[in-house]
Amino acid sequence: MEISSLKVILLFALLWTILYVVYGNRPNNSNTGLKTYYGIFGILRTSLGIKTISKLGKYKIWQKISILLIPICIAVSIITFYMLVNSTIQLFNGTVPKETSKPIIFLFGNTIPWIPGILALVIGITFHELAHGIVARSFNLNIKSTGLLLALGIPLGAFVEMGDDFKNASKKVRGAVASAGPVANIIIFLMALFITPYFYGAPTSLTITQVLPDHPANGVLMKGDILYSIDEKRINSLSEFYNSVKGIKPNENIKISILRNNELKTVELTTSKDGKIGIIAEPSKNLLFVLQTLYWTSMLNLMLGFFNLLPALPLDGFHVWNALPELMRDIKRNSKKLKRISEYMEYLINEKNLASISLMVWMIIFASVIYSFV
Repeated sequence: MEISSLKVILLFALLWTILYVVYGNRPNNSNTGLKTYYGIFGILRTSLGIKTISKLGKYKIWQKISILLIPICIAVSIITFYMLVNSTIQLFNGTVPKETSKPIIFLFGNTIPWIPGILALVIGITFHELAHGIVARSFNLNIKSTGLLLALGIPLGAFVEMGDDFKNASKKVRGAVASAGPVANIIIFLMALFITPYFYGAPTSLTITQVLPDHPANGVLMKGDILYSIDEKRINSLSEFYNSVKGIKPNENIKISILRNNELKTVELTTSKDGKIGIIAEPSKNLLFVLQTLYWTSMLNLMLGFFNLLPALPLDGFHVWNALPELMRDIKRNSKKLKRISEYMEYLINEKNLASISLMVWMIIFASVIYSFV
């Protein structure tokens, strides 16, 4: 059953109304309940996640791991900033399409399928915030509240609200806590990439969903045909399909067996000059849903991880960069050379200079977004 954008919006609008009626009357200073912004956005505070974070955050090993992640995050941040500047230049000179700079929310229902996309976003933001909370608790920082981020009832993920002692913590501790979130996203990205190939070998039927015009299959194969074999090689999975077609050569005569109306038919056709047949085939709906969810989980987590490492407030990259001079100074306290390097770093990398970089980063982002709608 096709899920239209209108149905999804109406469903979440109903959920939004119910949440507002049930939770909306609680005081704003409460650690539980719904707090809305502009009638569109909201945070639903709960106490459910605090126990989990406290239990996982009791291990001090997270402190060492998160501090070691700071220089890694610095390297990723440099790459991300370069990519941002380069993509912005390409956007304005017309090398890349304008759609690439539109906010992710505008891609849902079109480029990104609704349910797999929302699941991917929830996974990304939830584990991002969970990682922040676990590392913060390992440093004995307080967690004020946890809950869900919402936009018109659509869950955007979970959040972890730090206590006031986070602001008073050392720069190195804040940098360590900040580094945990983006790294969690990158780990999820890698895990999704690792898991995906296993599903390509899962048993499934492949149904032709589109026959391209001006291609060999046009007029021979039909939408709804189920692929049975190619050159007598049985097709029972996506892997078998890809293995069968990758060896097809240009202008080659091939035999394709299909199931049409529960009858097995075999047809012959000659591939195009570039070795194409001209069909688009999809696996079963359940497998397609899993593959779409894995794909967008990998892509959105990669984007979340890299984007959050930009050196701009309120993103994590700001705190990561701000921690670097103190980290260098603490690596070897008795080293005069490292002490001198850290002093130079503090002169170059401080909250005042990072605030100026933040302004530049957001100006680039906003200019790109505005230009994408012009």
